[in-house]
Amino acid sequence: MLREKRGYSQKQLADVLHVSKNSVSHYELGVCMPSIDVIINMADIFDVSIDYLLGRSTVNLSKRLLEKPIEKNTTAGAVLESILRLDKEHRSDMLKLLRYIVKDNNAHK
Repeated sequence: MLREKRGYSQKQLADVLHVSKNSVSHYELGVCMPSIDVIINMADIFDVSIDYLLGRSTVNLSKRLLEKPIEKNTTAGAVLESILRLDKEHRSDMLKLLRYIVKDNNAHK
C-alpha cells in the first residue's frame, strides 16, 4: 500500500489531507471514494499520477517527473512526447539506442 510504503499512518495522512482518520480507512477499504480535491492532494503528497493512484496505470508518470529537466528547455515529458510521435521503426531504433547507452553507462560505473 502506497501510504504504508511512504511511511504514513492513517492518522498522519488524514491530518495532511484535512480529513478524518475514518475517511482514510474508508478510502482504503473501498467503502467510499475521496473527493477529486483529496485525490489531487494524495497524488501530490505521494508524487504519483492520479492514474497511478487510482490503479489505472502501473507506470508512475507524475507531474514532477514529466516536468523534470533533461537539459535546458527540455523536460522528460517533452522527450517522451517526441518519442511517441515517431513511427514504429524509429521508436524501435530509439529504444535500441537507449538500451545500448544505458548498458554502456552501467558498465562504466
